[in-house]
Amino acid sequence: MAKRNKYENKGEGIDTSKSNINWYPGHMVKAINDIKSVLKLIDIVVQVCDARLPLSSCNPLIEELAQDKQKIMVLNKKDLADDEETKKWIKYFEAKDMLCLAVDSSQPQDIKKIIDAIITKGKDAYKTKVESLSVDFRPIYRVLIAGIPNVGKSTIINKIAKRNAAETSNKPGVTVRKQWIRVQDNIELLDTPGLLWPRLDNNNAGEKLALTGNIKQEILEIEGLACKGIEYMLSNERYLSMFKEKYKLEDEDIEYIDSYDILELVGRKRGCLMSGGHVDTEKAAKIFLDELKDGKIGKITLESVESEDVK
Repeated sequence: MAKRNKYENKGEGIDTSKSNINWYPGHMVKAINDIKSVLKLIDIVVQVCDARLPLSSCNPLIEELAQDKQKIMVLNKKDLADDEETKKWIKYFEAKDMLCLAVDSSQPQDIKKIIDAIITKGKDAYKTKVESLSVDFRPIYRVLIAGIPNVGKSTIINKIAKRNAAETSNKPGVTVRKQWIRVQDNIELLDTPGLLWPRLDNNNAGEKLALTGNIKQEILEIEGLACKGIEYMLSNERYLSMFKEKYKLEDEDIEYIDSYDILELVGRKRGCLMSGGHVDTEKAAKIFLDELKDGKIGKITLESVESEDVK
């Protein structure tokens, strides 16, 4: 709908490759090695992803480590994601032989779903072991809970444990070491640092993770990132309707202008004006990005099962 914005360079978009060194620090390398060292003790691997971008927030390194383990995929922040798209993603992961749950970590009933899934998968993991023994015993299910930064992994652990057992923050990448956390009589959780992978420039993963707040938005050029977010809004009729309603825009306001000009319109609507009547587009970008990230525009998913990235 909108023409190319001023931040696009012949279709290449934002260059995220220069920031990879910031996205995969040394403690994450150590964390992967630590996980490998205890993997033989693990029965179940729970990967926590962001329901708004299940593909980009799903770490392939975790999938590789969990090849022969019982697996649970948790799509957190379902309250911020498009309900219809979430249903499709659940079917997608279930087709890959994963138990998939969409949750809102603030809801006790959703935390219970995770615990129930762990117990179910734990029984599956121990079925063969128990059958081979002649004595009766109560097994302990050891669970690795992993995910990229800021998907709500530590919050979920604390809710399961019913105490502040894991560090939490709204800043990406707070957990810096692995720790075992005892839950109930027969469940032990292994908390891990938020794990990213070395390169995030495939399929625009970096910019999508920045739009949802899973990596620091400041890593990328803020106005260019906002333009990318606006383009996601323009690409879907329902999201476009939400966007126009939120910022009081009409079709004729945005029909023949690019995403940067639309950002200026948003800035004018929000009073982001400097001397001379010019729009402070950096301030407008921050407002838009915060409202997109926090779900104040509406329930939006940035990745579709039908997209070329999934096929």
